[in-house]
Amino acid sequence: MTSSDSDRRPPPGGLVWFDEPAPPRRTEQLSRERIVRAAMDLADQEASGEFTMRALATGLGVRSPMALYRYVGSKNGLLDLMADQVYGQFAVARGEGWREALRTMGRTGWDAVRRHPWFARLAFSRPPLGPNALDLYEAALTELDPLGLDAAIRSRCVDTVLGQVFSSGLALLEERTMRARTGLSTDDDLEQAAAPYMERIAAAGKHPHFVRWATDPQRHAPGPQPFDQTLEWLLDGLERLVAEGGRTPGA
Repeated sequence: MTSSDSDRRPPPGGLVWFDEPAPPRRTEQLSRERIVRAAMDLADQEASGEFTMRALATGLGVRSPMALYRYVGSKNGLLDLMADQVYGQFAVARGEGWREALRTMGRTGWDAVRRHPWFARLAFSRPPLGPNALDLYEAALTELDPLGLDAAIRSRCVDTVLGQVFSSGLALLEERTMRARTGLSTDDDLEQAAAPYMERIAAAGKHPHFVRWATDPQRHAPGPQPFDQTLEWLLDGLERLVAEGGRTPGA
């Protein structure tokens, strides 16, 4: 590596989009696209979504992780590229009104997060400044534009839906990680492991309402609250906000 190459590389922790030199020409083994695809596959296979650059290099058949940095700048740069690929799996309905636009964004985002739960962690830690993320925000804000809301409210509408996608995805990721760590792969496994503790709670008599709820076999009927239901509740709230011209209660 020449000194000029080193000077042009983004600083550690910097975004890959900032002052980024063009990656070198692809080879039979390596290209930016192949590295990103392999990293996503590796992260998908791990319950926690974590991986090392050395494991990635080994999977790609190269001797040293340093060979990868020429294409992605740093591991943070690679994470930026991975996250932006997932943003590219979101969609925004066009020309059907703001509510359908945000509904589609939420549903397709939730589908993307379930395919790649590790993305939820990156969504909270890496700024959405890649081309796919910018396209997503542009599309959503375009559909909100006819409402005449101020910038803060338009942003709040988009971020409310994306926040539900990201937080639900993070909960999914943490649950996957916990189940892999403990070996409690099903809800039945978890209930059996917790049964002795729950018996002690019931015997103590300090939390009767919790015990009554926890021992009710119908407590999850008709099943866990689906993402789509939560999304509709959020959209109902945003619809009220929009109808009031973006004024929040008490303002």
